[in-house]
Amino acid sequence: MNAHDRERFWNERAHELLTWSQPWSKACPDSFDAAPGWFSGATLDVSANCLDRHVAAGRADVPALIWQGEPEDEAVVFTYGRLLADVRRAAVVLAGLGVSAGDVVGIALPALPELVVSMLALARLGAVHLVFPAGLSPAGISERLGACKAKLFITADGFYKAGRPVPLVQPQDVPRRVLVRRTGRPMEDARPGDVWWHEAIAAHPTPPNLPGAVHGASDPLFILYTSGSSGHPKGVVHSAGGFLTGCTSSAREGFGVGPGMTIWCQAEPGWIMGHAYAVYAPLCLGATTLLYEGSPGYPQPDRIWRIAQKHQVATLLTTPALTGQLMREGEAWPAARDLPSLKLIVSVGEKLTPENRSWLARSVGKGRAPVVDAWGQTETGGVLMLSGSQGGLAPLSGVEAGTQAGGHLVILAPWPGMAARLVEGSLGAKDFYDTGDLVQTTPDGKFIIQGRSELAGSELPLVAVEACVAAYPDVAEAAAVASGEQVVVYATLRAEAGEPEHMEAVLTQAVRRDVEGPEFPLSIRIVEELPKTRSGKIARNALRGAAEGRMGDVSGLADPSVMSTLLGDKDALF
Repeated sequence: MNAHDRERFWNERAHELLTWSQPWSKACPDSFDAAPGWFSGATLDVSANCLDRHVAAGRADVPALIWQGEPEDEAVVFTYGRLLADVRRAAVVLAGLGVSAGDVVGIALPALPELVVSMLALARLGAVHLVFPAGLSPAGISERLGACKAKLFITADGFYKAGRPVPLVQPQDVPRRVLVRRTGRPMEDARPGDVWWHEAIAAHPTPPNLPGAVHGASDPLFILYTSGSSGHPKGVVHSAGGFLTGCTSSAREGFGVGPGMTIWCQAEPGWIMGHAYAVYAPLCLGATTLLYEGSPGYPQPDRIWRIAQKHQVATLLTTPALTGQLMREGEAWPAARDLPSLKLIVSVGEKLTPENRSWLARSVGKGRAPVVDAWGQTETGGVLMLSGSQGGLAPLSGVEAGTQAGGHLVILAPWPGMAARLVEGSLGAKDFYDTGDLVQTTPDGKFIIQGRSELAGSELPLVAVEACVAAYPDVAEAAAVASGEQVVVYATLRAEAGEPEHMEAVLTQAVRRDVEGPEFPLSIRIVEELPKTRSGKIARNALRGAAEGRMGDVSGLADPSVMSTLLGDKDALF
């Protein structure tokens, strides 16, 4: 695609998807150095694109957000009219607390309606939201709030997990707090200046007619930190016009998102896929988005499928980590649920293995809903490539991908959803953006993800060994790491699998048979769970530490106790 075609394509797509307050003089930047210059000179109202324009078009009574709490009887439907009213009230409250355009506000909330409302209310003020994923350490929250110079911090008294109220551990060094009441338990660290959300909102029973702020297309909309699965987490800044154009384009083209359908993105809103496909793209496109608070296996392992059936989900975005967890529970649970409204299953996050894909298509899609693998990063602002049933990723329209030395996947030209900048440092893109993923190309020009480039940092065949073990029918998840000159593979099994000791021998034999090259020391360990980051990615750095008999830094893990389990019986592991 040459510069003229790129300009014409994104010019048409942006006009088609969004409502702009002022047009641009030029849609596309000429180079990566000018990447923040998407839609130069243009302005738009982000919150109006998500809410007001749908209400003005007569869709005030159409469901915008369905919230399902972990307790079965807690389900609330927010129409576009109600959501707009709640956002207006919240914006007035936040403005009264001193928040104005350009201010950064931190948000550490469970998957509650107030999370979506606060994000959109801040956008309505022209402020910048910084949403934290569940489970991030208090020290990590404080560090990021300080680095971004946050003016306010929105959090909650707790959340429900596996049927029990759980308090949120509060960081100490934070700005003034706005507290959402969820469990009703007393806050043990009440501080001067704390504001209770429900009390502040109740002071505005009539939604004020507060117009939305007009963003410059290059103005920052939000900051997100990467998961840190391949290094220290980075603060990534996304701009208003580019991000909205990128995520709505990918959601409509890749997932068919539009009015009259319900999308459930199971990636929590604290990650880029949640920002893009649980909040902004569905609402901009007039669809209904579903948000679930609780544990996927509570009270029974069919909870996910019962929710999808109850709320008639049409497009389901899930993750390989959650798929592996559900596979371990067995096929009987999804098989017992019929999902006639389900039209598409999308896997985001890590690479979707053939066995994961087959399980989703057979047990969940039941031959009616195709399964696609999606690729994207925090830095990309959402999905840039999709794969069909035959495998191999193909770039979405307007995205130009290729490979460079060593088989690195690179993006060859700017795209609107790319990060505008980092909080500290730069994206490092000059002639192209190096994604850090290794790929193979197919004869028809598609890309097959091999893994992160750090997997190739050893002469041992980690990628091939991991793929071999993950492809075995009884395996739910697998990860291979190098420990000295030895390959150590950690794997979890499906519920229908045989005995772990037997499986270790079977998998070892499969690797010896199918992985070519010189023989190498190999150790396969069957475990109940793999350590993961809070975005659901396998934490290979943590596994590498376990293989060397050390705990390492577990602050980035969703559940650090997994490492304690791996290291608890060193005689068995090593």
